Amino acid sequence: MTRRMVLPLALVVLLLGAMLYIRRLKAELNVARRGGSAPAATAAAPTPTPAAPATPGQARTLTPEQRQGMLDVLGTESGPVRKVWFRVELNKPEPSGYQKEIEAVFKQAGWEVETAGSDGMVFKPGVYLLVGDDEWPSYASTAYDAFQKAGIEVKAARGYRAYYQEQKKEKPAWQGPKLAEDQTYVVLIGASPPS
Repeated sequence: MTRRMVLPLALVVLLLGAMLYIRRLKAELNVARRGGSAPAATAAAPTPTPAAPATPGQARTLTPEQRQGMLDVLGTESGPVRKVWFRVELNKPEPSGYQKEIEAVFKQAGWEVETAGSDGMVFKPGVYLLVGDDEWPSYASTAYDAFQKAGIEVKAARGYRAYYQEQKKEKPAWQGPKLAEDQTYVVLIGASPPS
């Protein structure tokens, strides 16, 4: 009887794996059809760390050209959702000031903005966009495209929810930003990378 159950279970596992693989391929195809500008990153991409920050580089600001480039792209989002979630170390003037400049552009473009602190975590220098699921919602892709149009380097990853759960299971003391149930992605603003 045990042998009879092994084969159907193995087939179910194989089928589920194939379905997940096909879903991932479809998501990558959709991204490619939209212009191929969204990254093909994996869940194991850089994430925040509680380690001490690197020596910060120069303070970042947006030029008028960068603002306009972002506005041009953000204005193209035609879906029913136009929302961005930010996490930033609010007690650090440089990343906090930079995030406020970026937030102002999203608001000017008519996007809904939510900003939260780091909950005591120290983010790696730079800007990160972490998508909760394997498929990018169109508005997350549009946000990423806006950063690209402005020449802002963004390290992006998808499948972050599963990655978060995996890390917490393997290392309970691991720290990373937790996405709320209704939150599909987050933009982390760390300190200015060293020059």
